[in-house]
Amino acid sequence: MSLPKTADFESGLKRTRLVAMKRLALGLLVGVGVLFLACRLLIHRVPLLEWPQAFAEAAMIGALADWFAVVALFRRPFGLPIPHTAILLERKAEIARTLGGFVSENFLSCEVVASRLERIDLVGLAVGWIGGQAELIARSLCGSIPQILEVFNERDVSEFIHRQLQLYLGSVPLAPLAGRFLRVLTSGGKHEVLLDEGLKIAARMLDENAEHVCSSVEKHVPLPGDVFGLNLRRPVAEYVSRKMVLALQDFLHSAGQDRMHPVRRRFTERVEQLVSDLENSAEYFSRGEELKGELLGNAALKQYAGRVWTEVKDSILRAASTEGGPMEIKMANFLRNLASSLERDPAMVVKLNAWLRGAIAEMAERYRPSFGKLIEETVNGWDAVEMSAKLETEVGADLQFIRINGTLIGGLIGLLIHAVSRMLP
Repeated sequence: MSLPKTADFESGLKRTRLVAMKRLALGLLVGVGVLFLACRLLIHRVPLLEWPQAFAEAAMIGALADWFAVVALFRRPFGLPIPHTAILLERKAEIARTLGGFVSENFLSCEVVASRLERIDLVGLAVGWIGGQAELIARSLCGSIPQILEVFNERDVSEFIHRQLQLYLGSVPLAPLAGRFLRVLTSGGKHEVLLDEGLKIAARMLDENAEHVCSSVEKHVPLPGDVFGLNLRRPVAEYVSRKMVLALQDFLHSAGQDRMHPVRRRFTERVEQLVSDLENSAEYFSRGEELKGELLGNAALKQYAGRVWTEVKDSILRAASTEGGPMEIKMANFLRNLASSLERDPAMVVKLNAWLRGAIAEMAERYRPSFGKLIEETVNGWDAVEMSAKLETEVGADLQFIRINGTLIGGLIGLLIHAVSRMLP
């Protein structure tokens, strides 16, 4: 695995600076080397050159020692297998482990995160941003919906919905559930409202279909035919059917008005018995499970699950694809109203900030070992040579100051040592 690439321009600037600093450090080494040779050649003529010679000699030693130290971080000096060199190459795994532990322990601890968050008004920042960018946020959210929905395969989603329906329905006994549902519907005499409507509908249907009743009576009831040459079958059928309709309408009206009518009592008894049987009867329980099994095994249920997802998806896509449409406007209004409500409620802002800070700090504490492991695995996945070259590009220019300082400080120490040696007897 290669290291992540930085911008070419920025990387080029850093490499140029590294090269320039290396040349400067090398130039100082060459300079003190030339100074040392010049002093060595001319010291017999000018004895005072012993001072710059001491400076140059110590400066070369310091420059070479620091050059070795800097180079040893990234590679083997002169390609020689010297112990404790090419540190980044040889100890990549240990460095990765140490870096992961250092970051997780010192930057992601609950105390550090909580202390940092204490100085940040998280809700205030979010409210200001949402309030000022409500339309843009709504447009971005609506624009991302099609891409999000396209991720979901229609077949996979429909099968998922089908499985969830099977799991949910399969775990719920159908008969007791129907009994509880019917008990709620009939509690407080609500079922009598249904009976009233049924009685009214029956009375209206009798009135509207009186002619059909008459025809049925004439067809199926044995009535006298011709009497003294007169056909009495039709008039008798009309009379009988009218009496039947009136009697039935009177019965239905009486049942509708009398709250203690036998029909009402029997209807209530049957409803209560049905509720009890659904909730407690083993026979009804078995029938309910058989019906549920047939329902779950029916291919129509799977087709229904597929249609549900298709219709929901199409509806969402139509609403989200319209720029400036109702969904976008409603979402922007919701965001704007949310921000405005929070601005008017400082107490809620304080509570939300406390909750967010605690949640983030707790999350950082809980997952910081995972963050450390992620850093370790990421660094271990890098190519060692490329990693070393990358780090040298990033920090190598600053490390050249070690060589420059080693040259100058080494030379000054050389002067000091020479001065002390001259003072000694």
